[in-house]
Amino acid sequence: MRSMEHVLIIDGEMSILESVKQALEEKYRVSLFPSENQAMEYLQLYRPDLILLSAKMPGTEDFEVFERIRERSDINEIPVIMITDQGDSASQRKAIMLGAEDFVTKPLDAEVLRNRIKAQMELHFYRDDKSFTERFQDAVSVSFAELVEFRDETTGGHLKNTTVYFRILLEAVMRQEKYKDAIEPEDVKDILRSVPLHDIGKIGINDDILRKSSVLNDNEYESMKQHTILGKQAFEKIIAQTGETRWLNLAMNMAYSHHEHWDGTGYPNGLKGEEIPLYVRVLTIADVYDALTSWRS
Repeated sequence: MRSMEHVLIIDGEMSILESVKQALEEKYRVSLFPSENQAMEYLQLYRPDLILLSAKMPGTEDFEVFERIRERSDINEIPVIMITDQGDSASQRKAIMLGAEDFVTKPLDAEVLRNRIKAQMELHFYRDDKSFTERFQDAVSVSFAELVEFRDETTGGHLKNTTVYFRILLEAVMRQEKYKDAIEPEDVKDILRSVPLHDIGKIGINDDILRKSSVLNDNEYESMKQHTILGKQAFEKIIAQTGETRWLNLAMNMAYSHHEHWDGTGYPNGLKGEEIPLYVRVLTIADVYDALTSWRS
């Protein structure tokens, strides 16, 4: 039994948002956004099953938001149905040429809309053999990340914040000439879903140390440092039982090495410079940035 599927709607007209909500909320989980900025921020953290998007958003060029979605490697496979004006055959042709899965026209017909969405949901589900695996991996990442944050009450949203900062930094790094070929495109999704698991070893740290709000003493700090080793061991056990996958290896490297420093003063192995994988170096910057800019109780 598949869980209730999630449809994200982006349209600058509140009347359209409300009519879509009424048409879909009985069968789908619905998220409404009247602006592209709000929607793109939401998409940094959450992945809907389908996006219903207006071809014309206030303050943007036609199809600009669609193109931004397709440029994002973590969400560019989400099926998109465009909302176009009735009789606007040019926009309808352009939507299909740009890669939209389908289009619907204003004024929206609720029955037609539901049928189009159902068809695209089913096509996407059965077309992508990896969809179940990826959904499972996403669920595991989020669930374990939330478990860590439940135990570590001092960090308040650290894992979600770090994931957002990491994605922004990684995209910037991959635009640089020196690093544009340093990470395989097919690894990007697995790297992004590995980020929330980097502190999984903290599950094995004593509560008195993990939840201490004041500065750790030397012995406590040495105990805290063990979370990198515990994280590595956790993934090694999973790999031993289920077999090696690229996703698990990336997650294990992040959990084990995210406290290594460029100058070699980090832990657990004192790696330095380019001995540290690029994606781990990016994670370390995002991790420290959130620690420096967040209030910790």
